[in-house]
Amino acid sequence: MTTLDLIAGAEPFYMRGNAVGCLLLHGFTATPNEVRELGGYLGRQGYTVLGPRLAHHASKPGDMRRSRYHDWYLSALDGWYLLNDHCDHIVVAGMSMGGSTALLLAARQPVAGVVAMSAPVQMPSDPRLRIVRYYGRVRPFLPKPWWNEGQRASRYPVTPTVALHELREYLQVVEAALPEVRAPALLMHSRTDYTVTPDNAERIYAFLGSEQKELVWFEDAAHVMTEDPQHEQAVFERVAAFVARWTRV
Repeated sequence: MTTLDLIAGAEPFYMRGNAVGCLLLHGFTATPNEVRELGGYLGRQGYTVLGPRLAHHASKPGDMRRSRYHDWYLSALDGWYLLNDHCDHIVVAGMSMGGSTALLLAARQPVAGVVAMSAPVQMPSDPRLRIVRYYGRVRPFLPKPWWNEGQRASRYPVTPTVALHELREYLQVVEAALPEVRAPALLMHSRTDYTVTPDNAERIYAFLGSEQKELVWFEDAAHVMTEDPQHEQAVFERVAAFVARWTRV
């Protein structure tokens, strides 16, 4: 029997607070650690905070070869249902692909607000992505690019090739759903993001159906801005202010 173990220290987290729930979603090949410190900050403000583990993450890279994009979305949807049992208002926020997932969830479920940080809706215009599903049969894993070096150890050190195909399909679904988002939205992106280029944020902002939406630029933040020592405090404060603004009763 195969033993399925999570990466030590990368488990999902839950903090019980008041009737305002914050659902925090991590990114592609990452773990709840990406948003754990943000969760702690929001928890200290008194909110109920849940950081689920998206399917096939935080274990071993080979697990993601079994992933289909709806598995990631359904993990987030489970989190929404768990919070909905205890909270009167839910704000969903996500980092990178977690931000894309947050937007899709906001298009399909009632939320008080949605926050997308460094979120993609399009893959790079690389013709190799059209055949990546088949390429994965001969090369199951790809090295991560140089700008992801120095990442925290809890992330997968490689990218499962077939998962890139799923991500490409997933982002098409997310982009198509953007006009259905009606909740207030906060987008945050770095102008120097090499992983998810800034035009993704502009595209999200243009297609969002929300009447209240804001795009905040950081000039030199890392892609994972929730772990950037120079910017994470500003990120945390903006998210907390957004939650407070749209969950007042």
